[in-house]
Amino acid sequence: MQPFTLVWALVLVIYVCSGSAEAHRHYRQVLTGNQPGVCRYGTRLECCYGWKKNSKGHCEAQCEHGCRHGECVGPNKCKCVPGYTGKTCNQDLNECGLKPRPCEHRCMNTYGSYKCYCLNGYTLMPDGSCANSRTCSLAHCQYGCEEVQGEIRCLCPSAGLQLGHDERTCVDIDECVTGKNLCPFNRQCVNTFGSYYCKCQDGYDLKYVDGKYDCVDVDECAAGSHKCSHHAVCLNTQGSYKCKCKSGFRGNGFECSAIPESQAGPRILGGKQDNEDIKNIIPEPITTPPPGIPQQPFDYDGEVYIGTQTEERPEAEFNEEEEEEEEEEDNQLNPRGDVFLSEDFESVVGPATEIKEIQIAPVQEDFIVDCNFDQGACEWVQEKRDDMDWSVAYHDNGAEYYMAVSGLLGEQKDVAKLKLLLSDRARKGSFCLTFDYRVVGHNVGTLRVLLDNNAYPVWEQSHTRDQGWQTELLTVAWKEEAPQSLIFEAQRGTGVGGEIGLDNVALTSGACQDDVSPVF
Repeated sequence: MQPFTLVWALVLVIYVCSGSAEAHRHYRQVLTGNQPGVCRYGTRLECCYGWKKNSKGHCEAQCEHGCRHGECVGPNKCKCVPGYTGKTCNQDLNECGLKPRPCEHRCMNTYGSYKCYCLNGYTLMPDGSCANSRTCSLAHCQYGCEEVQGEIRCLCPSAGLQLGHDERTCVDIDECVTGKNLCPFNRQCVNTFGSYYCKCQDGYDLKYVDGKYDCVDVDECAAGSHKCSHHAVCLNTQGSYKCKCKSGFRGNGFECSAIPESQAGPRILGGKQDNEDIKNIIPEPITTPPPGIPQQPFDYDGEVYIGTQTEERPEAEFNEEEEEEEEEEDNQLNPRGDVFLSEDFESVVGPATEIKEIQIAPVQEDFIVDCNFDQGACEWVQEKRDDMDWSVAYHDNGAEYYMAVSGLLGEQKDVAKLKLLLSDRARKGSFCLTFDYRVVGHNVGTLRVLLDNNAYPVWEQSHTRDQGWQTELLTVAWKEEAPQSLIFEAQRGTGVGGEIGLDNVALTSGACQDDVSPVF
């Protein structure tokens, strides 16, 4: 009896152990199945195709183009947050077009969401439905109303709208002017009715980089979209580009002209001859031009003024009479003209006049520099020690922009300064400053032009005719030290609203025509 019991006990132990092992194996398979992105390769467990192990050792799905408003839940598969759609969740979902409609009466789609509002005489309920309200019908609200603690208040369907002065209709809030937008520093704000959106600044393009969308500089030089002259070199900069004329040409880079050969150094009349050929030769008579303003010829090496290069002149021997060849004396040709005198020549009018060389200062190079904010070649800097900054604003056509200071920003007497750094070429002499401006609004403020080395403004204006754009020509000159930069200063006034605008800035060498400006 005892051996039989022992056999049954052994069978029972084997059965229990096999069941435990099977349960343990089943338990391991269940854990593997609950881990997303984990696949079995033989006896190994690895991340499936399209998944990648992260720093915590978990398998994460990979989306090649990213999920802008959502999360990656599978290989190139995004789960969008409510309000967005598309393969990469980068498209706004128009909830107002869905069925069933989320609103009972009227629906306004917004970026990433929507708003419900009711017809006049109805009150908006929390679930989007509209309830009849006799009190609301008396309010005559444009987009419906709500009752709060027994008081009727008209509603606007978007955070980008606000009640007007009549407390019944809704007017748009320009988030781009009021500064309520959330656009990054490298994007510009575009206002829409009831909202706004951000787009890349000119010269930048939206691309997917390092797992996110960002504005990346466009290399206009490599893309061939620049407007440089065929005789200029294109230099790419952040958000723009510059043009520099090639060696042997001059201009602003957008227009380059060849330097004429006639502006080379002075030459000896008759060409280069040796001493034997010059003997007994009387130069051809040439009429001396009347005296005028001395001009120094332009000599360039690339775009750099290098001065006049004079050649060494061979000595010419002059004989007063042909029969007295043994008494010849050498006379050196004056390199500054076509007249030479013998050392023993005596004037019949009076004593001989000593011939002196007159040093002529280099003439300032002619230039025209386009400092326009869209495609200009100048360097602009926002002053960091002022009260506020100039901001980008768009013209009515929406294609070109200018710089502006809004009358809704800042407080009275707050100042915004925008610096135009002057190049070495502009600092060599006086130049004509041309710019468009407008000062719109009652007591909105004052626009001034200053030099960085002078505390007094060279020009200021506090209003414009007909509230429109006007063009100003201003000659900038100085007596001693040349300025490093020009400063456009906008100071806030007592008024609310309006703006101070600046556009189409250009520098031209020399004084402005018909302009008499003070010298600083």
